[in-house]
Amino acid sequence: MEGTDLPPPAAPPGIGESGKLRSAIDLLNISKVLALIMGIVGFLIALWTGVDAALGYVFYVPYVIYWVITGIVNLLIYKQIPIFDTMVRGRRYTEAKDNMLVWAVLGVIFGFIVGLLLLLIMFMYLDELEHGSGIYQAPPPPQY
Repeated sequence: MEGTDLPPPAAPPGIGESGKLRSAIDLLNISKVLALIMGIVGFLIALWTGVDAALGYVFYVPYVIYWVITGIVNLLIYKQIPIFDTMVRGRRYTEAKDNMLVWAVLGVIFGFIVGLLLLLIMFMYLDELEHGSGIYQAPPPPQY
């Protein structure tokens, strides 16, 4: 079919790949929810600390800045996770790992749990899926 820009259909997952793929996607979904929660909590803590700072506790200003950045970073992670999900489902594991690394490190600094989940996904599941260790691929169909 000429004129369409659709990519060719992906090969079906190999035996053992679908379980790891499902686990990685489930962890991405958990990370997405946690990123949203941590983003909202970050802004609420920043607001609370900002009110305290406005009442005369000037030494709280660095905490307000940290929690505002935490809220922003976690909401940006929340927006990035669907992109990671698309990459994983499209079997672009190396690209997903590369893009996830920066967000995982920022997540560890500014939202501990979210960053650790992203690192777990990136290093455990995507590495195994990328290199195919322990995953048995179905043999190609015979040529006639």
